Amino acid sequence: MQPEIIYMFAMSLDGFIARQDGSVDWLDDYPADADFDFDSFLASLSGIVMGRGSYDAARRDGRWDYAKWPCVIATSRPVEDLPDNAEVLAGTPAELVARLRERGGDGRIWMFGGGELARQFLDAGLLDTIETGIIPIVLGAGIPAFGGAQPDRWLDLDFAKPLANGAIHARWRVRRPA
Repeated sequence: MQPEIIYMFAMSLDGFIARQDGSVDWLDDYPADADFDFDSFLASLSGIVMGRGSYDAARRDGRWDYAKWPCVIATSRPVEDLPDNAEVLAGTPAELVARLRERGGDGRIWMFGGGELARQFLDAGLLDTIETGIIPIVLGAGIPAFGGAQPDRWLDLDFAKPLANGAIHARWRVRRPA
């Protein structure tokens, strides 16, 4: 059995990971603090597959907080000033994961957004776990957590925990067809 691939993210109550313009200002009052245990999550990783929009958002202020892990950015567009330990690859989810594993991501992999990439990983049967911080806001519109229309996806709940700030931390396992 391959090590786990996990899609971990924050979303609004109505299922959006960002506003339509990509901004996540609504998360400012809901940091991934000790109550969410984001540090333990990061410590469990061996690599990251990141969508282009998520990469652009992570680099918006010039920072790169992910140099500790091998990272594959899923895009066909050129990337200027690519950070250390990051690589650009246009490919299928299986190709992205294979390349990351070649580069040392041989344990738990974070499929770090966005919704379209998550949908592709689900379609390919490569997503094992979905973990989210559900933020108590209804945005009404934005970038959906799982891309556009798609078939039903059944999940099995690992846990759901209310956080002191009013958000909910939950994790599900993706149910595999019998």
